[in-house]
Amino acid sequence: MKEMVITGISALAGGFLGSFFTRQTQHHKWLLERRSEAFSRFIQLLDEGQTKASEIFFDRALSDTEQIAKALDQYQPAILQARIVRLYLPRTLRNTFWEHARSYWSIHIDVTQGIHRGGRMVPHFDAIQDIFEQELSPYFWLRPLGRQWRRITNRWRPRGNTANLTTGINN
Repeated sequence: MKEMVITGISALAGGFLGSFFTRQTQHHKWLLERRSEAFSRFIQLLDEGQTKASEIFFDRALSDTEQIAKALDQYQPAILQARIVRLYLPRTLRNTFWEHARSYWSIHIDVTQGIHRGGRMVPHFDAIQDIFEQELSPYFWLRPLGRQWRRITNRWRPRGNTANLTTGINN
């Protein structure tokens, strides 16, 4: 009788665990597909914005102010897509991504930077690309587990005399 109860409970627990892991796997697959779509769309819109904005800067019939306004208009689809991309990024990367994206188009529409602005845009694009590659890695789902593990293990650490890192004063 005791073995039957243990067997029944084990089978029930196995079913729940199998269902949980299947659901998690499907969710991660779905998330990876959506991220891939959002990230590739952003890169495409950023490239289109850069191309169209560059063409505007060669139009000498426009004043600098008009060029800047029209160039910024060309980046609007990429700016809107960047807001969507942020939703797919972990909280720790959202601001970093946004700063690099904003810097990319800000440098490009800054006419005071002259012909050297292209070189200043490259590091921002590379940083965005690195973020995307990191988040499209098949192992991206391990990071939340690592964060959860650190959160759990931090609870067991002694909290007594902690030093304030910004001022160096002990609490």
